[in-house]
Amino acid sequence: MARMTEDLTKMTASDPCLDVLHDCHSLACRMPEPLDLFVGFHGFLSVLPENVLQFHRHSDCYLLMGAPFLHHRYVLVTCLREPGCIVVDGIIYRVRPGQGFLIFPYQSHYFTRLENPERISWLFTTFEYAMPDKLEPLRNMPLVFDAQDLQRLCQTTTAFLQAHQAASGTTHDIPLELALLLSGLLQRHQRIRTQNRGQPLPDGPQALFLNPLFMHIDQHLSKQIPLKNLAQCVHLSPSRLRARFKHILGIGIGEFVRNTRIHRACGLLNNTDLTVTQIADKCGFASVYAFSRTFRHVVGKPPTVFRQDLPQTIG
Repeated sequence: MARMTEDLTKMTASDPCLDVLHDCHSLACRMPEPLDLFVGFHGFLSVLPENVLQFHRHSDCYLLMGAPFLHHRYVLVTCLREPGCIVVDGIIYRVRPGQGFLIFPYQSHYFTRLENPERISWLFTTFEYAMPDKLEPLRNMPLVFDAQDLQRLCQTTTAFLQAHQAASGTTHDIPLELALLLSGLLQRHQRIRTQNRGQPLPDGPQALFLNPLFMHIDQHLSKQIPLKNLAQCVHLSPSRLRARFKHILGIGIGEFVRNTRIHRACGLLNNTDLTVTQIADKCGFASVYAFSRTFRHVVGKPPTVFRQDLPQTIG
């Protein structure tokens, strides 16, 4: 204690610590007496994100991969430069610079072709989280970042780069910074939802073309969907529909429908107690055998094994 007092007396008038101490003293003097010494405030997130990974995309060739993006991780997409569209569970969202979107585990998601792919700068932050209910308010909600959000994102990326350069697989800074960012978004989610409620889907030729198709696919996913019916939705011939759809999304429309069925099945396997046979029927497969064969081809394992291997979460 004497040593600490000695160190404090050695501070000069220009020492920045003195300013901080003064600020802390001013704040402490305003502190009310607690009503209960054992009851405080709780944060929005009581568990930190785990296994955080970041990567940058500067060309849409990385986004138009064709294969379905199917995994148990959260993906926070942040548009830094060049707007584009994300298709999540059959709904198209326009994302502009300074905006983002949180994709949840097993959500079907694709990226449309960008108008200026050479200018793209999108940051992806992927992670796992053990208490999904805490993040549920951010589901299917376009995110508008404020200056504090972007600062926290920068701090997360700085911590990630430092850990990468140090070749360290363990760090406290990355999960903490990401948790602060997510907490800030959750804290404002009511206001953000109010701002975005009732907004029309993105306009433009891509949206006008895709929206009727996505709506028809979603409404008829439990049935067979003939190509001619989809073509009628957008007043095109089947061959023209195939070509235009592939150009925009980088994936054939038949493959898109198949992947949408599998994504829906993954969600049902993850979130319901329905049997595999019931899920096959709800997702439009002619038989449970056809479902299991297609599921294994796309996911790499049978649906029963997929359900057994699902990560255990705490409620």
